[in-house]
Amino acid sequence: MHKLDSARNKTDSIVNSFDVSLMSNAKWVKLLNLLSNLNLDGANATVKLVWDIDIRSFRLDKDLEFNFDYYASSMESMISGYPKGFYDYKEIEWLNILAPSETIGLINKSLDKVGKFCVKQTTDSIQILAYKNT
Repeated sequence: MHKLDSARNKTDSIVNSFDVSLMSNAKWVKLLNLLSNLNLDGANATVKLVWDIDIRSFRLDKDLEFNFDYYASSMESMISGYPKGFYDYKEIEWLNILAPSETIGLINKSLDKVGKFCVKQTTDSIQILAYKNT
């Protein structure tokens, strides 16, 4: 079996261990389009991948564009750490954004315009969950 196929099978096995999947590729694209159109340059974004214990930085700036940094089924060079390259959206367990309370409020209000999301929010952060166990 090819290494990539083996890695994808491992990811699928981890993803299937969650009780609920809350995001699809189309929903990720809508979310990234929304976030890239907001002025979030001062925000600190991180992600947790399902197969990794590290919390990685996530590039979230006004220069993100559909078919440039993110695609219909994956993203390129937006997540720090090793390995780098294309990541399938299904590999993201959650996205967290740390920012001033006004920015978090703007993000929260804007989310309703593109869909329903499972979020955990404080005054200075918002976490968008892709998976959860009940």
